[in-house]
This record gives sequence, C-alpha cells and structure tokens, in this order.
Amino acid sequence: MRVGIRCVVVSLALGGIVGCFVVALSFLVDAAAQVCSTYPWLVWLMPVAGLGTYGLYYVLHLIYSWSTADVMLAAEKEEEIPAQLAPAVFFGTIMTILCGGSVGKEAASLQIGASVGSVMGRWVPERYRPLLVPAAMAAALGSMLNTPALGVVFAFESLRQLPRSFAAVTIPVITSFAAWLISSHAGVCFIAPSISLSEIPLSPPEATLCALIVGVCAGISALAFCLALRGVHQGLAWLGAPVFALAVGGVLTALILGYADLLHYEGVRTYCGTGAEQIATALSGQPMVWWAFAAKALLTILTLAGGFKGGEIMPILAIGACAGVSMSMVVSPICGVSAVALQPVLSAVFMAAFFAGCTNCPVSALVLAFEIFGWNVLPWSAVACVVAYVVARPLSLYPTTLRKWA
Repeated sequence: MRVGIRCVVVSLALGGIVGCFVVALSFLVDAAAQVCSTYPWLVWLMPVAGLGTYGLYYVLHLIYSWSTADVMLAAEKEEEIPAQLAPAVFFGTIMTILCGGSVGKEAASLQIGASVGSVMGRWVPERYRPLLVPAAMAAALGSMLNTPALGVVFAFESLRQLPRSFAAVTIPVITSFAAWLISSHAGVCFIAPSISLSEIPLSPPEATLCALIVGVCAGISALAFCLALRGVHQGLAWLGAPVFALAVGGVLTALILGYADLLHYEGVRTYCGTGAEQIATALSGQPMVWWAFAAKALLTILTLAGGFKGGEIMPILAIGACAGVSMSMVVSPICGVSAVALQPVLSAVFMAAFFAGCTNCPVSALVLAFEIFGWNVLPWSAVACVVAYVVARPLSLYPTTLRKWA
C-alpha cells in the first residue's frame, strides 16, 4: 500500500496538532502541580475536582468511563472516537493534578491524540483511516516522553497488531517524529538530559544476576499493582454511579494528604503528581526513603481506581524507579558495591521492567530504556524486562495486550 502525498501531509498535520496539544498539556499540568505544591490546602478539593470533571463529561455527552484502555479497544475495532474527548480529558487531568492526584500526563495525550486522529481520518482515503488513530497515539506518547521510537513501537505492541503494509509503518513514524520535533523544541522534558548512566558498577555476571532478580521482583510487583488497582476499582464501582467512586476515592486521597501536616508525615505529598520528580531523584543517586514506591503506588491506586482522569504510565515509571532504590539497598551488601553507586542503574532497569510487567509490552520497555539511557543498560534491561513480562503475563493494565498478535 503506497503512501500518497495527501496522506503524508495529513500525517505531518496530525503530528503537528498532537505535538501542540502535548506542549500545552505538559506546561499546564506542570503549572498545576506547582500551584498544588504552593497551596497544599487544594488537596481538600479533590472530590470537587472529580465531580466537576464528571459534570463536564455529562455536558459533552461523553461516557465518563472512557479511559486509555477503552481508546485502545476502540482503535483495535476501528471504531470512531468522540472528538469532545480531547477537551474533556485535557481539563480532567489538569484538575486531578491541581488537587494532588497521582496521575501522569500521557493518558490525556494518548486520548487526545486518538480523538484528533479519529477526526482527521475523514481527510484521507478510507483504506488509510484505521492507521491514523494508532499513529496519533504514537505521536502523543513519543512526544510526551521524548521517545518517538517508543511511541511507534507501543502503538503496535499495545494493540497487538503487526504492520501489514508500508503505509502502516510510515504514517506512525511521520506522525510521531513530527510531534516529537515540536514538543522537544518547545522544551517538553520527561527526564533531565543531564542524567547519564555511562558506567555500570558491576561485572557482567553480577549485572546479569541482578537483572534476573530485578525482573522477578518487577513482575511480582506488577501483578500486585494490577490486582490492587482492579480490586479497589471494582470495590468502588460496587457503590454504583461513578460519582460515588469519585467521592469516596477523592475523600480518601484528601484525608491522606490533608492530614500530612497534623500527623507529621509531610513527605507523602512528594508523591503526588506525575512522578517525574521521584524518577529524577532515583536516577541521580540522591537519597530516598525505602518505602517511596509503596507511597506512590498507594496514591496512584486511589486516584485511578476512584475514576479521576490522568495517566498510569508516568506513575508506573516512578513506582519502578523508586522500587529500584529499595532494591539497591538490598543488593549492595551482596555485591559489595555501595547502594549509592547501584541506585541509578537498578532504578533504570527496574523502571523498564515494571513498565514491561504492568503493560505486557516488553519490546516497548526495551525501546524506552534505550531511548532514555542508551546502550549501556540495554542488555540488563532486556533480561529484566523479559523476566518481568513472563511473570506478570496473566494480567495487564490494558486488555488489548492480553490478546494474541493479529
């Protein structure tokens, strides 16, 4: 299937539009996180933020349960995705972050991209239309995380679809790199470029053993996280309408964060937001409490299970990086290497492996590790990601990744 000039132009335009949305979303979410940090009392408005978002979905005639998983299912079935989903999830994510929710930016960008791609599918020949939604999702994820190749690979792997034509590969590549050029030029940055893992303080046998241990632990942790998220979500869904889940989830989150000063555990507020701060701390070797991964996981589960809008990929990466810090404390006496020296490497490897386990996308996890950290950690990440994927294969955050390749 050849790619005509019209499809190339539409792909470039789609990448440009998605890139602009990503830039706006990234800066507004960062601003909302800063405001929440400056005015901690905003956490008490968490239920109000959820109910306000629910009201917006109702006004726009949207089903509130639309999520990244639903968008993937719609893309897999080549169904139309509502255009009004873009502004709704854009607003909802900002409100969640503003009031202290633990979510990422990427779900909003993925859903926005899918919505825009579905609309722009009307501008290309019918045989190309099913390609635009995955291409827009690739552009959204790649430009948000500064990993354009990851966006392309994830678009195929998450939908369990193999490219069946030249156009099926070309369109996502054009769209993803066009969006990435815009976002990177605008200064969207997921992980500081100053972070480098140029040295591995372990011999190859020791590194391989550590990678195997990390893979097993990451796989078990991914299973536990997915089970906990599903269990809490089902428990809150038992209450009935989404407004009840939003109210209960919002109140619980507000109580945990709101009483932090009174009960003297103020540090828990650090684990609000996207998790980019925890990732930077872990990868730079700075001190971090061993239970950081548990605090981030708890807040993320409460926020997502309650139905608040936002992403799961960035918090997953943060949980994995924090778990790598804890792993370095355990492994360092065995290897005879200081925990400070091991922390950046194990955080990077655990982050990629935990992502592979939670999403059932090991190839995407490897591409993520390569694009962010380079060749040095790739062999050890490959071992850990494959092991984590095998261990966590029965469960996934995305139903499409539990199906066979088509």
